[in-house]
Amino acid sequence: MIPKNMQENLREFSNKMASAFKTACTKITSGVKNFAYLLIPVIMLLSVGIIALTQEDPFQVNDFDRDNEEGEPANDFSSGNESENEIPKWVKPARWFRSNSGGMPLEEMQSRIAAMRGEYALVIDFTNSERLPEQLKGYYNEKYFIEIRTLYKNGKEDRAQWIFRDKGYGVRLIAVLLEAALDTDNENENTAGETAGIQNTDDGNIDKVTKVRRNDPASGFIEIYNEKYHLTAEYRYSEKGEKSKIEYFYNNNRKVSAQAMLWDDDEGDYLKTHTDYYRYNRSSFLRAVERVFLRDQQITTADNVILDNAVKVSFPQNILAAAKNDFFMGEKFNQYPDFLGDLFVPKDSRLIFTTDERGRVLEQTLFGDDEEKIVIWKIVNTWSDDRIVKITKTEGQTVLLTEYVYNKDGDRVLERNMKDGVLERVVRSDGKTDIEELYLNNKVVLQAVWEDGRKISESRNVKN
Repeated sequence: MIPKNMQENLREFSNKMASAFKTACTKITSGVKNFAYLLIPVIMLLSVGIIALTQEDPFQVNDFDRDNEEGEPANDFSSGNESENEIPKWVKPARWFRSNSGGMPLEEMQSRIAAMRGEYALVIDFTNSERLPEQLKGYYNEKYFIEIRTLYKNGKEDRAQWIFRDKGYGVRLIAVLLEAALDTDNENENTAGETAGIQNTDDGNIDKVTKVRRNDPASGFIEIYNEKYHLTAEYRYSEKGEKSKIEYFYNNNRKVSAQAMLWDDDEGDYLKTHTDYYRYNRSSFLRAVERVFLRDQQITTADNVILDNAVKVSFPQNILAAAKNDFFMGEKFNQYPDFLGDLFVPKDSRLIFTTDERGRVLEQTLFGDDEEKIVIWKIVNTWSDDRIVKITKTEGQTVLLTEYVYNKDGDRVLERNMKDGVLERVVRSDGKTDIEELYLNNKVVLQAVWEDGRKISESRNVKN
């Protein structure tokens, strides 16, 4: 039997041991919790690192591999530009669209075959400098990305547009160059020439140089834009071998003037023809363009560079129109019809263009060089949306009127000419075929059929 005092000592010892054990457990539990609190951030950091290592490089454009999956060759764009991990995300493989005659991407198609089912198909792709036409290689800079838009008609390539873009998707060059069929009798004729041009500098800008040696295309244009995306120079080539150049000048980001020039074979250089001065209202909207002619010009046809220079005008709000994604190739002016007759513009005469808020030319008035401001002739354009539907020319007491009709694709299908209210001529167009009818006393007296600009038949005294 345990003595009573010993029982009390054992009970007290047991209570102390229990208290000590409870205290120890509490401390251990608290330590574990503190350790866990320290361990959780470490685990989270390790997890983020593992996830980051297993993710793809955000600058890799996996769309480049899509062609391989479909059995098409992969785009080799990176070899001619910046390193692959610096290619912007907007640089993608070839994309096919249903299009129209103007080259607008109307609807993206799943494949080339699907796009080619229509009359017009457009492919937008990126390429490297090795594929550039010779005329454009002198303008290329390694900081540019080369976009090429190719328009197909009935499965055959119709024309291509080249666009140089900087890394911010801004446009630095636009060009459409059409080559003529090789003439074996004049194979070496007009294949190269000295032309004033531009070249790239180390900072990525394009500066003018005195002359650049290059082959001339049969027709087309080249437009140059600076780092602020202002149109600074434009070169145009006609099927007749004529070449023109326009330089644009700015003040505080506002276009203030343009200098037009034509290539002269005898001088071996571009010669100035006229200067445009841009006039703005207080709201900074263009209200008129004053053109001063620097030499006499006799304009006799509707398809040469001389005429284009005499009537063409680029407006500040429209100079980037060609760079829009829904725009392939277009002209910033409307040619005078042959029906308006010869247009003689003497030296020092002034041609005033008036415009609306959309930059469309409403009137063109030619004044003489005298102080009385005598009007030589005046042309008024009537617009429907972005197309001219009527042109009226008034010269003295004579009024010439030309009316146009377009189809749903925007192609001109009818031209009607009247003099002093009397119908004289009608031209109906269907593709490359034009049927011309001449009228006398409101009756057809002659009908001619033209194919691709060549008269193939003519009949007189056609019965109505």
